[in-house]
Amino acid sequence: MNFVRSVSGYRGIVGDGFDPDVVVRYTNAFARFLGDGAVCIGRDPRKSGGQFAMIAAGSLMSSGRDVTDFGIVTTPTVLINVKKGGYAGAVIVTASHNPEKWNALKFVKKGGVFLNSDDIKVLFDIVDSKSPVWSNHNDRGAYQEFDRAEKTHLDALINSEWFVKCSGIRVVIDTAGGASSTILPELCAKMDCDILETLGGGKDGNFTRELEPVPENLKELSKTVAKHGNTVGLATDTDGDRLALVDEDGIPVGEERTLQLAVLAVLEKEKGPVVTNVSTSSAVKIIAEKEGCAFFMSPVGEGKVVDTMFEKKAVIGGEGNGGVIFPSVHPARDAQTAVLLILGYLKKHGMTLKEAVKKLPSTHMIKNKIDDFEGDIQPSLFEGVIKNAEFVGIDGIRWQNDTAWFHVRKSGTEKAIRLIVETQEKNESEKILFKLTERLRKCAV
Repeated sequence: MNFVRSVSGYRGIVGDGFDPDVVVRYTNAFARFLGDGAVCIGRDPRKSGGQFAMIAAGSLMSSGRDVTDFGIVTTPTVLINVKKGGYAGAVIVTASHNPEKWNALKFVKKGGVFLNSDDIKVLFDIVDSKSPVWSNHNDRGAYQEFDRAEKTHLDALINSEWFVKCSGIRVVIDTAGGASSTILPELCAKMDCDILETLGGGKDGNFTRELEPVPENLKELSKTVAKHGNTVGLATDTDGDRLALVDEDGIPVGEERTLQLAVLAVLEKEKGPVVTNVSTSSAVKIIAEKEGCAFFMSPVGEGKVVDTMFEKKAVIGGEGNGGVIFPSVHPARDAQTAVLLILGYLKKHGMTLKEAVKKLPSTHMIKNKIDDFEGDIQPSLFEGVIKNAEFVGIDGIRWQNDTAWFHVRKSGTEKAIRLIVETQEKNESEKILFKLTERLRKCAV
């Protein structure tokens, strides 16, 4: 089946793994999982989203829940509104960076945070072991639309102590027609940035590029930024929780750099622990320790990172896919918050993005994935790939020493095995990736 169940929720290919029956069963189970209270719904602009959001609303109301529909908004917009509106939780219909043929359900609990590993196990157990339970005609929930969710999110950013005017900073924005298409330009305008162009159009589901904001998908943005010169390129994914950057020469700096710059911006003003997942560049650890701050790793998945941040009282954290989590605004990955921090940092120091990136630790990371991998993998399979390494069993398989590490794990969003390698030298990273791939091929079915 073309679907994935993980701490990130349930996602699948529309009509082949993701269908109305899936939405009904999972949202009914979610209504039974949550404590008392109304539930809200938000979605990204993909064309299948409207029908599935309506089905989710009907299922929740038939389960006895009042439903507030935010329409097409970013994922962090939903999360902020769950907390500020006192909702019991939310269902977000979004497959994030997955191709347009995919869709998904993300589940949010009270306080505006995603379900963690324990929560999602309980939810899946309800789905798998219990038949849906429906309310009678007297106990069905009510439905309302709410068109100010985006304003609530924007106000949280503007009223933050980290909000600064960035006059003189020129930007080109590429949302691919995703959920950030209105809120990100509004934020940049409020910050007094000079918005030269916006790529991607409106939130009509006509996406203008592949949805994941990785360098190979940002060619039009890179070309546009280079044409203007002295400009920062801002790119988001479909649901607006990941930010990628393009420097003034039109060169994508890589999503890992997004979090590094945000951490640098925060720690120079506010000291405190930093948390990233085990797949994130060690450059963040180097930055934190240089600033005299503790560093901790968590399993992969936004909910897991947030749980660890709460536990360690972290001032900032996130994931190396461009997902910045900054609790001072809200404990959620948010491309808009990342823009707030990074452009504010550039303005404060009067530097270009290229100059700021040069201040970051120099490491060499390679990411790859193997689709439809069915083999069984154990930590011992990769023993000795790097010398004097220790095994880290937080999530998947990670081996590390003082100068290098690699991480092998099953994806939580695709039917794939993810491979990540980071060393001090590009050639060394390539050699390690080759060794990992060869060993995986030997154990593949």
